[in-house]
Amino acid sequence: MLNTIRFFLPTKIVFGEGVIPDSLPDIAHYGKIPLIVTGKGSARKSGLLDFIAGTLKNRNISYHTYEGVSPEPSTDDCMKVARVAAECGADTLVAIGGGSAMDVAKAAAVLVRNQGPIQTYFGEEKFQNEPLPVIAIPTTCGSGSEITRYAVIIDRQSNTKKTISSERIIPKMAILDPAVIRTLPRNLIAGTGMDALCHAVEGFLSTKANHLTRIFSRESVGLILDSIEKAVQHPRIEYLSNLLLGSLYAGFVINHTGTIFIHGMAYGMTIRHQIHHGTANAICLPYALAFLKAHNYEEEILELERIFSIDSIFEINRKIGIPIHLGELGIKQEDAHILAEMAVKGCERSFKNMKISVSKEEFVEIFSSML
Repeated sequence: MLNTIRFFLPTKIVFGEGVIPDSLPDIAHYGKIPLIVTGKGSARKSGLLDFIAGTLKNRNISYHTYEGVSPEPSTDDCMKVARVAAECGADTLVAIGGGSAMDVAKAAAVLVRNQGPIQTYFGEEKFQNEPLPVIAIPTTCGSGSEITRYAVIIDRQSNTKKTISSERIIPKMAILDPAVIRTLPRNLIAGTGMDALCHAVEGFLSTKANHLTRIFSRESVGLILDSIEKAVQHPRIEYLSNLLLGSLYAGFVINHTGTIFIHGMAYGMTIRHQIHHGTANAICLPYALAFLKAHNYEEEILELERIFSIDSIFEINRKIGIPIHLGELGIKQEDAHILAEMAVKGCERSFKNMKISVSKEEFVEIFSSML
């Protein structure tokens, strides 16, 4: 007998090569004055921003643009976008980019309609007024933010990443075109693809997983592992399509399960050592799985090992250019204690999705083994 399954996905999803021109005009259903929110140059450099702008102009849709989201965005990014949106009277936010642009747009959508500092809204359903609608066009194959309830932001006050979580910030529409990913540097195909793999694996191991989310986890893992090495070495559309679809499926998963402690471990590596978010997760993944296998997760890990082995993750990381050891990045033994302290703080939310908690001393052991 199956346990109770809860599944909610309000996002209109359009997936496929070349879908942007026909799908983008649908944003008029959600608002009349869109603000495009994107990073500091990649969308313009790739030509995507001009392409989208031209599509909107051809349909007589007026718009405003914010190009300035940081690669690892903080609360300042969210406040800036909210301020620009309010000044130009935007009633819709169109996020073009990776998880950074999408998460900032979701957080800003809350701030435009709700007063006070962003720290007020960290946590679950902390705001009162309905946020602005968000349309998401992902340009990486990793975050899944285009269909999730989370906006993950660096909070400098607490020196960790914090999350705004609400079903009301899930984007109204997600347009996923794998051709967009062709312009990604290969190291970002690797890092974002492995980020998606971590989402699928962590969601599989979450105590909130159910029969349906585990179907999507298995499909996501299969798509990503079958494609990531080929996509990094030969970024053909079929491989990129599989990665983007795997990322989408992983987004379905974590929207309901959340992540576990792998993401929380990686936060300090990103904040303190500026390691790309997905790359940091990829480095942590095999070490974290080995720890879990020895700490009350043997049955679940054995189930995952029907699809892949822990050792195979080391091999995949090596083949796609992701470091195996933290020492390769200049991280030293004394950093293990600092990263452990940051992991304890960063994992506060994820421990709620686990059968166990991990102590600072255990984190020190894990990080020391990673050196």
